Amino acid sequence: MVLNIAPERTIGELQAEFSAAFPGLKLVFFSKSHRAYKGSHAKFLLSETDTLLHEFSADIKTSYLLLEPNMVVWQVERLFEQEYSLHVQVFRKSGQVWLETSVTDDLTLEQQQAKASTGEHPEPQLVDPIDYREQD
Repeated sequence: MVLNIAPERTIGELQAEFSAAFPGLKLVFFSKSHRAYKGSHAKFLLSETDTLLHEFSADIKTSYLLLEPNMVVWQVERLFEQEYSLHVQVFRKSGQVWLETSVTDDLTLEQQQAKASTGEHPEPQLVDPIDYREQD
């Protein structure tokens, strides 16, 4: 997919175009950057979707951003950061909720979309009552 990035476009327009190409994913914009494999704090969420891009970043120049299905999520997020100083996170739909993909940033957009598609009708899974994960 190709996103038309321009100072007079809105966050909502970019979100709609991205979600049209990847219906189980969405771009969420924040006022602060985040580290790889880390989430963004909700207090930095930019919820005004009708605000023009140039109001969030002075680095916006008219261009086209090619996002291919085989691009890894962290690469997509870094592209927005480096090229436009826009802080985005990709979210994936899981059932009725949207999940921040920070833990799975190494999956491609296509893989995230596949997870979203299977997440709408999750298969019942046996749950082990003991959590074997390493604790901090």
